[in-house]
Amino acid sequence: MGDIKAMDKLMDKFRSRKDELYKQKEEGKKVFGLFCSFVPIELVLAADSIPVGLCGGKDSTIPAAEEDLPRNICPLIKSSYGFKKTKACPYFEAADIVVGETTCDAKKKMFELLEKFVPMHVMQIPHFKDEKSFKLWLSEVEEFKELVEKSTGNKITDDKLKESIDKVNKMRKLFYKIYELRAKDPSPIKGADALKLFQFAYLLDVNDTIAILEELVEELKERVANNKGHKGKRILISGCPMVAGNSKVVDLIEECGGIVVGEESCTGTRQFENLVEGYTVEDLARRYFNITCALAFKNDNRIKRIKELVKELNVEGVVYYSLQYCHTFNVEGVRVEEELKKEGIPIIRIETDYSESDKEQLKTRLEAFIEMI
Repeated sequence: MGDIKAMDKLMDKFRSRKDELYKQKEEGKKVFGLFCSFVPIELVLAADSIPVGLCGGKDSTIPAAEEDLPRNICPLIKSSYGFKKTKACPYFEAADIVVGETTCDAKKKMFELLEKFVPMHVMQIPHFKDEKSFKLWLSEVEEFKELVEKSTGNKITDDKLKESIDKVNKMRKLFYKIYELRAKDPSPIKGADALKLFQFAYLLDVNDTIAILEELVEELKERVANNKGHKGKRILISGCPMVAGNSKVVDLIEECGGIVVGEESCTGTRQFENLVEGYTVEDLARRYFNITCALAFKNDNRIKRIKELVKELNVEGVVYYSLQYCHTFNVEGVRVEEELKKEGIPIIRIETDYSESDKEQLKTRLEAFIEMI
């Protein structure tokens, strides 16, 4: 990463984050551990508290998790549970409350077991995108606001909510600006570096993240102006999140002559697309309700967005990435593939886990796909 100073700063901040986080706890701040893009971080920030991501991306904690969980469920779920069970993650250990959500059955049932180790709050996410479902979601967001206020002892005032909404919107705008710059050819940043940005940015203090993003935007603008960057077959990754520790597929794509220019995932567009349009709890709920996760029934908006990203980012091929046993994204991949093929957009579907055992097989498939584009 050495040629992009903002990325070096990101990693420096990440290395010192654990000590900083525990210092903030000693000062009385509450830490909310989150698994999902659906949880409104603005409410946590408005209560002068700290949101931090918890998803597991390494296979080292999976054996401990499989003592309690079935082997044939998603590695992200097993890895996450294993991190708490083995006390291997300082962020998990810092969390005063862990906020779960009903994005899939395996996660939902894992949370029941996780309650043995840490206080849990689970948000019910509707699977339909109609107004009746929005009312249910709004009630979940209002309940979460009450929980945050009660557990922190801090009232979320209108002014505090406005301040946090403006701050998170600012961060989203910076992420979107980076996406616009990645649309250039050559792309000013490797996909592997951009992935690290998403993986680590949500572990840092939000003010540090904004400062790093502002520096990165200026550096990338300069690289674009000087025609500096990375060439290759331009690839969009679509599908499951790739959380910290999991970069296998991106690394393989870029070893095989591709350049990843975008991620339609929770470690990508779903984190920053759509601003909160207003300052009420209802405005906040509406923004999160519109996230295009595969949990939705008849998820036409997600397929539409993938097609738009192909055009916006000048994409030459799509790698549809699913984790093993992630049935929502795996099944939806059938529809995505059908719809993209109708438009003549090259697509390959990849299903994998966190192990290294399939790297050579994946590399062979990706090499053939990239050569074919």
